[in-house]
Amino acid sequence: MSNPKILIIGSTGVLGSKLLSFCKKNQIKIDTICCLKNSNKLSKQKKSFSVQNSFKLSDQSQSFINHIKKNKYNIIYFLDYGPFSLRYAEIILKNNKYSIIAIANKEMLIAGGSLLIKMIKKTNNKLVPLDSEHFSLQKIKFNNSLIENIYITASGGPFYFDKNINIDKVKINDVLKHPKWKMGLNNSIDSSNFINKVLEVYELSHIYEIELKKIHFLVSKEAYLHSIVVFKDNTISLNCFDNDMLITLTSPLKKFFDFKLNLNKSNYIYNSNLKLEKFNDKRFTIQKYLKRFLSLEHDKQIKLLILNKIAQKQYLEGSLKYSQIINFIASNLNKRNKKINLYNFKSILDYVKDIENDFKNFI
Repeated sequence: MSNPKILIIGSTGVLGSKLLSFCKKNQIKIDTICCLKNSNKLSKQKKSFSVQNSFKLSDQSQSFINHIKKNKYNIIYFLDYGPFSLRYAEIILKNNKYSIIAIANKEMLIAGGSLLIKMIKKTNNKLVPLDSEHFSLQKIKFNNSLIENIYITASGGPFYFDKNINIDKVKINDVLKHPKWKMGLNNSIDSSNFINKVLEVYELSHIYEIELKKIHFLVSKEAYLHSIVVFKDNTISLNCFDNDMLITLTSPLKKFFDFKLNLNKSNYIYNSNLKLEKFNDKRFTIQKYLKRFLSLEHDKQIKLLILNKIAQKQYLEGSLKYSQIINFIASNLNKRNKKINLYNFKSILDYVKDIENDFKNFI
């Protein structure tokens, strides 16, 4: 099989950088890389990894669209952050068939919802979700009528297992100290206050067409067990793998390349501690809003996404305390509501812009 053409959207982030380093080490050629703003790092990556094309999307959006219309790719990675990659998704999907669409951008998946999932299927492309929880469920044959419940796991982030930490007094450096994963700034905040689990429940519901009420999350410190499926016939599937993002990131490459990751699976088989516990810690503000958050319709899921983005910005600028992030989201979810019809990607992105404009005094 000839070498695949590979496109990475979001190459300058943590995941993009990790993937490029792996590809260079294994002599895998990357054709095109993109980022939103970090032109300096993008230029360095283009040179260092011998990439043919690069686009800074904040300045070269139309150039990138024109490029996509003329070029086809076998693997397309969405490793960026936020819903705005939906503006490229329709063009990419319609211009490519039988390609692997590898998505780590949970905001894009949630905002796109069932529209995005249906379009991926309709255009004969294959979705590979890169979040560990959703990736772990790929081999399950989903049928709502056969499934009792699905559980995804949370590692606990930097604070859950340290009962001496006062959540009201944590600093940004504390937030970034995730014990298991190296993540970008936004995802680190989301993980530390557990809003990421709410987002991942939405994500799972859209990807696998499972009712929200059947999806729950548990805390598992080891971050080895990623999901559990409980079937109505009383059988249970435990889905485990090492807590290394290279497992999910490199999965799309295995169709074209033969390589091995140096991970010791046997240690986990014999020595892993699969202790699970229900999330029940009142130090975390999200505890009192979970039932409400986990029952939101698609439009309110998108609104929660954007309010979370606004709250993060306020926190990083010092105008909102860390412990107030979740309260900000909850208190604004039902404000300035409008009747909307989310029938295509443009209508979704227009809705996102409307929410941002409605709350522009906070941005």
